[in-house]
Amino acid sequence: MTIDPTEATPAMDCAELERALDAWIDGELDAREDAEAERHVAACERCRQQANAARQVRSAIRVKLREAMGGGSASDGLRERIHVALVAERRAPRWRRLVPPLPLAGLVALAIGIVVAATLLAARGDGDALVDEAVAKHARDLPLEVTSASVGQDGVGSWFAGKLDFNAAPPRFRAGDVRLAGARLSHIQDRPAAYVRYDLPRGHLGLFILEDAQRRFGASGRAVRVGPATVRLLTARGFHVAVWRRDALVYSLVSDMDEADLARLVETADGLGDR
Repeated sequence: MTIDPTEATPAMDCAELERALDAWIDGELDAREDAEAERHVAACERCRQQANAARQVRSAIRVKLREAMGGGSASDGLRERIHVALVAERRAPRWRRLVPPLPLAGLVALAIGIVVAATLLAARGDGDALVDEAVAKHARDLPLEVTSASVGQDGVGSWFAGKLDFNAAPPRFRAGDVRLAGARLSHIQDRPAAYVRYDLPRGHLGLFILEDAQRRFGASGRAVRVGPATVRLLTARGFHVAVWRRDALVYSLVSDMDEADLARLVETADGLGDR
């Protein structure tokens, strides 16, 4: 006699549905478990209300996240950080595992915490992302696409014309021991950028220039007055970074110099100033 495996499996009860709720709503159950959850919710008013409340919480999270993003969409990096946080906090077990369920109040608290974290990431994450990505790309020491030896000092700025939608003419430093070496195209997050390398007697500097009319970047770090400009100084991965603005452009200069020496060097840059 053949035994139907469906009949041999006991029906899901309220406690099991409660443990399985997150996984069920997220579509993580297998076909049989999903069918059992559907049957139980259809027959149980209490669990149906609980499932509807959980869905409302998820909907509220999405609304709050959109509000935190100012009505726009989060960057890929921010979405990934939020996803990782959700998975880490709510790695829901399969419903057969004997793990106490997260109460609805706890889920609401988690939602509020995620929204707050997302808001903080949106407020500060882009500025830090500029520095982190600039340092990482500078440290890779990728080959230059054009050198001042081949096109001259003035030719490096002209080389960017037609390749970028903004004027990426690199600044000159009046310090006599800084020499423009060359440049290449780059990206910071989803934005095209110019990368300019300067040689020093020991080591070199990497300058990223990108357009930032929305002023997403350059708000992190310790603000200091350097000549006519406000420069923000940060440290990342052992490098010191100076960030300043000029009109709609933001400049990020990466160096292994001492912070005080870097600030003095930035002061000698031509055209330095907030506008």
